[in-house]
Amino acid sequence: ARNAAIANSYFVCSINRVGTEIFPNPFTSGDGKPQHADFGHFYGSTHVSAPDASCTPSLSRHRDGLLISEVDLNLCRQIKDKWGFRMTARYDIYADLLARYLKPDFEPQVVCDPFSNKKSS
Repeated sequence: ARNAAIANSYFVCSINRVGTEIFPNPFTSGDGKPQHADFGHFYGSTHVSAPDASCTPSLSRHRDGLLISEVDLNLCRQIKDKWGFRMTARYDIYADLLARYLKPDFEPQVVCDPFSNKKSS
């Protein structure tokens, strides 16, 4: 979640509940193992990741909780401007490469290592 927030310059809310869910009727997951009624354990730790790599403190891994967080959406634009990922992007070149790649007669350039076929003595 933190990586997604940084890479895309937006806030990411990571949510997960706590405890183990038990169903009234057993089921199988199709893996050949015996039927079971529990869905598995959930680990909690709900938090909010910001585009500047900061995170709110996580909620408990053992108790229910509610996380209320104030987010400054201006931070998304500020980080885009500060880190300049898009400033160095070459969208015109990317579009040209993609257009050439999508043509039916496209042949990729293959560069071989001259030492890859060398026989060891």
